[in-house]
Amino acid sequence: MSTFPWIRNARAGHAVAATAVILAAGGLVLLRSAAATRGRSAGATAMDARSATSASPAARRLEPGAAGFAGPGAHGSLALSHSRVLAGGERRIFLDVRLEGDARDREKERAPLSLAVVLDHSGSMEGEKLDQARSAVIRLVRDMRDDDEISVVAYDEDSTVIQRLAPVGEVRARLIDRLGRIRAGGGTSIPTGLTAGLATLREAGRGRVRRVVLVSDGLDGSRAESTRLAQQSFEGGVTTSSLGIGLDFDEGYLGALAGSGHGNFGFVKEASSLSGFLARELEETASTTVEHASVHLTLPKGVRFVRAFGADAGLTRDAWDARDAWDGQGQRDGEVDLKLGALFAGDERRALVELATTLAVGDVRALAGSARWTRVGGEACEVPLPLFEVVATDDAKSVEASRNGAVFARVTSVLASERQLAANDAYAKGDTAKADGLVAENVRDLDLAAKSAPPKAKAALEAQRSSYESAKKGFGSIAPASEAGRAMTKSAAAKEIANVGRGSY
Repeated sequence: MSTFPWIRNARAGHAVAATAVILAAGGLVLLRSAAATRGRSAGATAMDARSATSASPAARRLEPGAAGFAGPGAHGSLALSHSRVLAGGERRIFLDVRLEGDARDREKERAPLSLAVVLDHSGSMEGEKLDQARSAVIRLVRDMRDDDEISVVAYDEDSTVIQRLAPVGEVRARLIDRLGRIRAGGGTSIPTGLTAGLATLREAGRGRVRRVVLVSDGLDGSRAESTRLAQQSFEGGVTTSSLGIGLDFDEGYLGALAGSGHGNFGFVKEASSLSGFLARELEETASTTVEHASVHLTLPKGVRFVRAFGADAGLTRDAWDARDAWDGQGQRDGEVDLKLGALFAGDERRALVELATTLAVGDVRALAGSARWTRVGGEACEVPLPLFEVVATDDAKSVEASRNGAVFARVTSVLASERQLAANDAYAKGDTAKADGLVAENVRDLDLAAKSAPPKAKAALEAQRSSYESAKKGFGSIAPASEAGRAMTKSAAAKEIANVGRGSY
């Protein structure tokens, strides 16, 4: 499943409205206290103990109801939306997954990197846009270390490799001269440029952190092809980020591209701001400490995967076929891989997993899994996740009483971002009434979640609500086709997309 399959989904307006019902109707129980371990095997209890005692100090500063895990270079936590699930029928629940690169790794040697810049030089970039873009890339080249590797591709409807991948120290002066001679002209074919940029990274040395940064001010009809390329390159260990310049690009396209490539999506109204985006890309790439991060979940009978936000999620069919187990409700046992990508020191990646349960009163099901990653330099790591149990009850009050306010806040925030993207889309098409209605639903749901949220989560929900109230005022006073209106929707899209995988409120 793509990281952002839901952008501009026609059903987005209904997703959050059902959240309160979903979360009040069921939940998973996470048993961590000494009393909770009674009746479990000694091996299971030992697994929890290893998870807890191996955690770094940062990993042990957990939100209420969360369980931590840690290994060399990274630590994380898991939490569930409820500690009970109603029996009978299908119930939806959420698992909040977080993984963070150890901040202390900033003190270690900077990662060797290979960076490809893919620059739009089509006719619409003529003038100040291209001048500023050239200057920004030149500044990037000057800021890179001699042993960093760089490649540059310029594209319109075709692509030109301005610089094949090479150590910066060997090509800096020559590359700066070549960049200064790029001229604007032609149409736009993003996949053509992206393909060429990715191809240059095939020459990257073993152990290098690889990233593509694509810059565009336009759009074409090739979204599916571009996202496929970004997804494919991510599978091979390459992160893809995208930056939209000006007001004419399609933020849904470039946002989906960055989502599939597990990179950053940004918007700058003026090309003069491009330097800041490129500087951040260089800093993140150079401080990357963990690659190929993933969380593997084993789902028991009566629990099935629905969807994930903030991570690519895939059902492991081989495991299904090998076990050949059915749960009596037509659902097969399964294993889910949540692919989170690369993390730099101190970076946190978040995934929200929606699950469905079909259980009878008194049913108890165990969930297990592991977190896996590779440290830059080649060391592969795998640590067990804390043991989970799914418990079914017919007591609706106990289900409601067991609700985890922090996870409920996270679910509401993510689904509100989904709906806000739909509101932006409606506004851009001139349907301000629909946009206003979606924002009003968001404000209502964020207020509801804030009532049971812990202080930190409550503050974030209130900030998100305030942002949406400001957006609603803008919808009513700014023409969608105006410069201010287009800038507003693009800036909002960048923030909402970031909120899903990392949190931006």
